[in-house]
Amino acid sequence: MIHRDNLQWRPTPAPDIEWRDGIPVSREFDDVYYSTENGVAESRYVFLEGSRFLDHAQANKIAIAETGFGTGLNCLIALDAWLQNRERRASSATLHYVGFEAQPLSQAQLRLAWEKWPSLSHLAERLIQDWPQAIPGCHRIYWPDWHITLDLWWDDAQEALNDLASRRRRYFNIWFLDGFTPSRNEGIWSAEIFNTMATLSRQGATFATFTAAGEVRRGLSSAGFTVHKRPGFGVKREALWGQLNRTAEFPKPLKVTPWDLTVPMPRPKTAVVIGAGLAGSFAARALAERGVNVRVLEANAVASGGSSNLQGITYTRPSKRHGVLADFAIASYQIATRLYHQLLGATLIEDGDGSHCGYLQVTNDTHTLRYLKQFEHRDLPFCVFNAEEASIQLGAAVTQDALFFPNACWLYPAAVCRERLAHPRIELLEFRGHCDFSANTSGWQINDKHGNRYNSDILILATANHLNTTPETAWLPLQTIRGQTTHVAATQSSAGLLTALCHEGYLPPPRLGVHCLGATYGPGDTALDERRADHMTNLSKLGSVLPDLGFPSSAAPLSGHVALRCTTTDYLPVVGPVPNKAAFNACYASLKTKKTRFIDQECPVIPGLFMLAGLGSRGLTAGPLAAEILASDIMGEPAPVPRYLQQALSPARFLKRAIVRGQPL
Repeated sequence: MIHRDNLQWRPTPAPDIEWRDGIPVSREFDDVYYSTENGVAESRYVFLEGSRFLDHAQANKIAIAETGFGTGLNCLIALDAWLQNRERRASSATLHYVGFEAQPLSQAQLRLAWEKWPSLSHLAERLIQDWPQAIPGCHRIYWPDWHITLDLWWDDAQEALNDLASRRRRYFNIWFLDGFTPSRNEGIWSAEIFNTMATLSRQGATFATFTAAGEVRRGLSSAGFTVHKRPGFGVKREALWGQLNRTAEFPKPLKVTPWDLTVPMPRPKTAVVIGAGLAGSFAARALAERGVNVRVLEANAVASGGSSNLQGITYTRPSKRHGVLADFAIASYQIATRLYHQLLGATLIEDGDGSHCGYLQVTNDTHTLRYLKQFEHRDLPFCVFNAEEASIQLGAAVTQDALFFPNACWLYPAAVCRERLAHPRIELLEFRGHCDFSANTSGWQINDKHGNRYNSDILILATANHLNTTPETAWLPLQTIRGQTTHVAATQSSAGLLTALCHEGYLPPPRLGVHCLGATYGPGDTALDERRADHMTNLSKLGSVLPDLGFPSSAAPLSGHVALRCTTTDYLPVVGPVPNKAAFNACYASLKTKKTRFIDQECPVIPGLFMLAGLGSRGLTAGPLAAEILASDIMGEPAPVPRYLQQALSPARFLKRAIVRGQPL
């Protein structure tokens, strides 16, 4: 498993590249990224033909893993071949491609590398546009019009593969082994890599590689693959291909108790989601896009609870050190901004539903700014500005240094919910009132206040603080946070702001001539009354940073909106299967006397019951990644985050902590 907690944060290492006749060459490994003769032809011959790709591609679901992602040439060759054969498969067929790269290219390097292959420009442009920045971890890219999911792990391949293998599931049909030459890059051709490949492979999985080195042949054979030689490409004499002929045992790395893992379940065909705020909308869409028919039951109207503010900002907060809060924040920010850039101008209306405005975070934390500024030459989601640069970026004078996040957006949450729910596999039912539910022999039965009955294979609870009124989830340590925003008409000064501003509160550019600024923070306060004192607090905080916007004085009438947000005691969402509390406490009771004790038993759960809640004030940012984590787990797909982050979001974490403290819930 990957562990980063409290390690110093750094971007991923940059590759040392020189260009020879337009071809990238690694100085460190003294090797080319692709053939100097014809990289596209070599990739098709070695990897597509070698792995028997077209035999696998007839299936409705195919998963490919590549060690040594490089420029993405093998990936786009495979995607191109898969798309060309779409008419032979069901319309719901999906391809999941997972690439591992310890030293990812910059976006500029990637663009330069792809100038040589114009025949694949339709794919290359999308890869370049969505290319992840130099942040360690897994980066999920989703192209829904092609039914393609691309996970790029900017990590050491062995560590990332071990992390996936620790989840005890078999994911992959095909392996592309394309690291630099084995004699110069031994780590990516190790026996440990080959053994982990076998544990992650489905029966009949194939591999292909350009090399025929003896240690590679022997290592793959020892791991359980039948290995065959074939003529190499160009000047290379031989290449290898092969097929898994025996299923390897799952490793138990470090003897870690799998309290966060569950026994795999059959893929559901139907689901009911209760709750049509941001959490429920993202969850429903993630399942619908995987072929599940989803009913969404909402007690009132869409986005009528904590998702009901007029404006929100995709927000994150970098840190000098790794930690689950900071790492989840930056990972969720990246997938969220990538999604909204796809939607704005397509299914979301620019300016009415949101805008690519970026945001400035003014701060007095000079130590963090100084630390992060040393990486300003790298591709990162932020840059460090002094007060003068920040003022130019904002279009108004600020006196503090700031971080600028150019890819951020402001969004109208209700529009995002409606857009996510507008899918042919989603049926939205509003004003259902309180819904009760019970398990039956085929899954779940849900009843609304009107006496309507709904049946589904699985049930997802996205009901925020109402989870504490449901017996199965009443033990969760949720908190209600009252937040009041203030609505003010744009002034001549504020209408010209070029970006959003975050301070102790936030100020986005105006939506339809009105700013939504705020918000107050009231833990435990469940009252929905609008308070003048809270409006004055919002204006006062903003005035301390931008005093000259011409907003209303204390004597002017003020209006806004109150919403109750749901968060947890550790400020991370709860995402995943609902544990069976009594069975969990009994199963792991001995952790009370030794928290590191190894108990080889997966988490006891209530079959088919899941939750997604606790997004707090970051629903727009956290929701997309949380939904991908949930849907990937339900559907048996590779996870979009390292396991330490999935553990940090697991609802079972609170039960485990309570046992360790000697006070089971």
